[in-house]
Amino acid sequence: MSRLSLLWLLAVAVLLGSCSNDFSPVIPQFTAAESLLEGGGPIPKQSYVWMNGIYRLRAGNEQFGDTVVLRWGGANPSIFCGRNSAFFILEARSLGDTIVFEGYWRYAYQNETGRVRLFIAPDEGGRQLSAGLQPTGTVTIRGQSGGTEGALQREIVMERIRPIRALFRNFWILGHRGGGRNSDLHPVSENSREMIQFAERLGCNGVEIDVRLTSDGVPILYHDENLNTRLVRGDYMVGPISNYAFWQLRRFTTLANGEQIPTLAEALETAVEKTSLNFVWLDIKTPDVIPTILPILDTVRTRAAQLGRKIEIVMGLPTEDIYQAYRNLPEATRPPALCELSTQQTEAINAAIWAPRWTLGTQDAAVAAMHSNNRRAFVWTLDNPTYILQFLREGSFDGILTNYPTMVAYMYYVKE
Repeated sequence: MSRLSLLWLLAVAVLLGSCSNDFSPVIPQFTAAESLLEGGGPIPKQSYVWMNGIYRLRAGNEQFGDTVVLRWGGANPSIFCGRNSAFFILEARSLGDTIVFEGYWRYAYQNETGRVRLFIAPDEGGRQLSAGLQPTGTVTIRGQSGGTEGALQREIVMERIRPIRALFRNFWILGHRGGGRNSDLHPVSENSREMIQFAERLGCNGVEIDVRLTSDGVPILYHDENLNTRLVRGDYMVGPISNYAFWQLRRFTTLANGEQIPTLAEALETAVEKTSLNFVWLDIKTPDVIPTILPILDTVRTRAAQLGRKIEIVMGLPTEDIYQAYRNLPEATRPPALCELSTQQTEAINAAIWAPRWTLGTQDAAVAAMHSNNRRAFVWTLDNPTYILQFLREGSFDGILTNYPTMVAYMYYVKE
């Protein structure tokens, strides 16, 4: 398709008022006049571990459950709840001797959301936490939640009852499509650099991202085969994404929430330099992607080593043709692999990880066999709360790929 044709299509689309995607996330916010965070100072990083923990609710449990998990992801805290699959996305500042949190709560499986403001008072841990010291008593968080606007009227009181012991174990909570789908109504788009940065706030320590190839051979992040209004704004570019050169996608298309479609190199640079994620699963969509990825992985690993970043990047092999393309690589050049096919095929290529779909069950014997050969086992894509709990209690998988990492995080940390 010529540049002139693309410009003509763009002009026609504007004249016709072409539609955008159907997902319009509502992200409740405090106005500048309402917020208490302005003028606050940063919270010492050493205080994060003394706030991370399991909390018992003494007020607000009707909405959020009897226990919640508070966990810092990067420079921001989140709270994961048992009831209504709720979670809080927060920012925090130190105001004198008081810790202040502001943000929003959401139900993971519904659209209901609202604002929340919380405090740790000086005599309930705030004074010591603001100074980077370990509190001598019980950390207590108090505040209110509400709707998307107006007064905050529902009381919240929570007391820290123990630390998160599971943080010191090797288990991977993996966000699907970078952390979540567009249909999950997060403030950023799936498979974007912004979503990769947001994933830690959802409880992830790793992400899965989808890799396709443009017509000029650039690996990019995009899930579907075709451009569509579920994933991009506007309908003036249509058809297989592989029909377009990268410059065309960058110039004429944005993702659902306005972000650029990232190259794989940009996405991995973001993961390495702007997050503390320790795992990236590359979901390879077509066999021709594989050789284009190898030099990118070399560059990214070199950069990670320079920064002292420990991050594992594996090539996911979901189909027979992609598996064969990987197997055809010279053995010395093969990057670490995650095989979604049989255990025999996993062993044949010496893949680091075996990853079956969740509908096959906990497969205890097969997982044990992988462990005995120094391999790991992940399961995908697990979203139902009942089955998440079953796999955590009865299975021995090393990681779960999910669209609802907040729910997996709550269940995993509480069970420990």
